[in-house]
Amino acid sequence: MKIDFIVCEDNPKTRRTLCDWLNPYIDDENIQLLLATSQPDEVLAVFEDNDATKICLLDINLNKSINGVALAEKIKNLNINTRIIFITAYAEWAVESLNRNIEPFAYLTKPLDRQTFDWHIKRLLKKIQEFHRSHLQDKESHLIKLEAYGRVHYKKVKTITYIETYHKEGYLVVHTLQGEKIIHKSRLNDMLDYLNTIYPDTFIQCYKSNLVNYHFIEAIDKKQGEIMLKNGTRLFMSRSKEVQEKIERKIMGDSYDQY
Repeated sequence: MKIDFIVCEDNPKTRRTLCDWLNPYIDDENIQLLLATSQPDEVLAVFEDNDATKICLLDINLNKSINGVALAEKIKNLNINTRIIFITAYAEWAVESLNRNIEPFAYLTKPLDRQTFDWHIKRLLKKIQEFHRSHLQDKESHLIKLEAYGRVHYKKVKTITYIETYHKEGYLVVHTLQGEKIIHKSRLNDMLDYLNTIYPDTFIQCYKSNLVNYHFIEAIDKKQGEIMLKNGTRLFMSRSKEVQEKIERKIMGDSYDQY
């Protein structure tokens, strides 16, 4: 799950303060400060080709051709799921945002208070994470269509343990929890892209010819370059430090960063 913070505030000092206060929440891998600006056009531009969850902290009084409420309305038209936090010294703007059906998550009134800021940010991040988890639970029931040579299989994505390239180019062997080996017409990179759309952050390309569902990994052997699955299957693992660390991070989750 990727989360991008966007700050649009015309006062340079306030903008720096907001960025400084956001810094403890940034981890560069999953949560980043994507943009800090005073220009509404720059904010709108990042929605063109970036699909991460967005949290926008918008000053209502921007002293530009549009104010923060109008900017939020444009943002919502581009991505209805964007979370909006308004920053203002004037409480009456709340009525205007309600009239435009913007439904901001919170209002931060000037002068800004750090404790209130942290309370809202933590609350919002928790809500986003809870939504993401429930979304993933819904995805667990998703079926994937596997087809080759006129035979079609429908399998739950969560039961796929690993996928490897077939001896014939353009085909794969999909291995399932039940021990099945299903031939599917697809290339490995295309399969990984597709799986990430329906069951994100679950399958890893552990080797040039293999994808693995990290939920089924029992152990890894860096020296031998192997992955051991819970059913005893052994897979090749890339010697790349980046790939190995990615696999470890997936297995260990939040506890990985403690070591």
